[in-house]
Amino acid sequence: MSNILRVTTPMAGNYDNMSQPRADMQNREDPRIQGPVNPNKVVRADARSDSAAEEQNVGLKFQYQSNFEGFISQMKSQGVMTEEFATVFFEQLSNQVKAGMSEGFAQEIAQFLEMIQVDPENMLAFLKEQGDAAIRFQGAFFSLLRQAMNDTKNVELRAGILDFMKRYTDMAEGKHILREIEQTIKELKSGMLQSGREKMEEMEQQLKFGGNAGPGSTEENASLIKGKMLPYLNKYIGGTHDRGSVREGAAFLAALTARYENGDAARVLERFEQLMEYSAMQKYFKGFETQSLLKVLEATDFEKTIGKNKWMKGFVSLIQNGMQQGANIEQKQVFRNMMTSILLNESVYMPVLHMMLPMQVNDNLTFAEMWVDPDAGKNSGGKEKERIIQGLVKFDIQDVGFFDLFFVYQDKKVNMQLNYPDALKDKEKEIRNKVAEALAENGLTGQELFFGSSKDSIAISEAFPQIFERKNSINVKI
Repeated sequence: MSNILRVTTPMAGNYDNMSQPRADMQNREDPRIQGPVNPNKVVRADARSDSAAEEQNVGLKFQYQSNFEGFISQMKSQGVMTEEFATVFFEQLSNQVKAGMSEGFAQEIAQFLEMIQVDPENMLAFLKEQGDAAIRFQGAFFSLLRQAMNDTKNVELRAGILDFMKRYTDMAEGKHILREIEQTIKELKSGMLQSGREKMEEMEQQLKFGGNAGPGSTEENASLIKGKMLPYLNKYIGGTHDRGSVREGAAFLAALTARYENGDAARVLERFEQLMEYSAMQKYFKGFETQSLLKVLEATDFEKTIGKNKWMKGFVSLIQNGMQQGANIEQKQVFRNMMTSILLNESVYMPVLHMMLPMQVNDNLTFAEMWVDPDAGKNSGGKEKERIIQGLVKFDIQDVGFFDLFFVYQDKKVNMQLNYPDALKDKEKEIRNKVAEALAENGLTGQELFFGSSKDSIAISEAFPQIFERKNSINVKI
């Protein structure tokens, strides 16, 4: 038979050589040659190193992070205002004498320092007042509303309660939103041509601002802005092809108008009446007269306190004027940092309560910041009876120094860490005794008490690691 398949018998002793594939020396690729980058497939290994993880010094020239990641990044660098406050008031403004500072600005600082005069015996009341001003949803009404939401499994009811809270918030901030609308219209006019500016002024005169804005002005103002002003702005932008500040201002005006209209008292009342149709709401609000809702909301501790809290308005005004009238660029930047810190700590991403406490006690200027998590136990599955309160307090006392206080409270037991200035190192024993006395006077037991130097400040992220819990969630920046 002919050897059709041409089978050959390998030579003895050469099995290993024949079983191994022979490399094609001509097609072998040199690993020193960098291949093209193709993100759609895995390419051969070469000498290229494009990984940011491998080269930590690679700096991106653009930002692609989400809103939450941007918040985290800013919190690490600008989340604390205590040191900035000390820089401004202790070092520069306490004597109201600074080269280049306007007389009016110095007078405003003097008035602010007068506002924050506090007697030692009134410090507890002052602290409670600031707590009431920092928590909007408190009191018996919101407690019942919270219970109804926690007990129900009805998705529509839960969504309705959240919508009601949003409307109430917009109503409570109605005056502030109206001022923002007025300011936005002024900025819009400054960027428009004369013909457009005159038309905007004509429509602006029909709006009611400040003292002219009565209870029924919300619907009238919103109708005018939506029916005349916004359509005219769209027409103006299309005709002039202005895709810059005017278009951005028009979009911002539309967003403000939506919030302003959403906070109309009639809409808030209407939403609550719809909620009362659910049996779960009737269970907790049995006998509640819906017509008295607005009076109940006006009588909350937050609404009472926020009207009396003049120092906060003065503080914000002081920072705004400081950014514009500061003596030099360094001082203006300090005021900008303070404003950034305020906004960051009021962010929707901040899961803990934040308070500021500027005080002048016994002629000593003091500024304190507090971050408190009243429901820290819920993060670890704790029950209501095992409630855990966790807090971080940073305070700076003029001519004394900077302090850090971190505590965890549970069942009248306290674990605490107090970092004090190095100048007080010789008085640590006295500080320990004073802290122990203060705890005992308030019926508290100090389980673990740590004392050390405040040279290394306690970071907010270390005190409240739950701030970073959302880092792995989906968050798209538009």
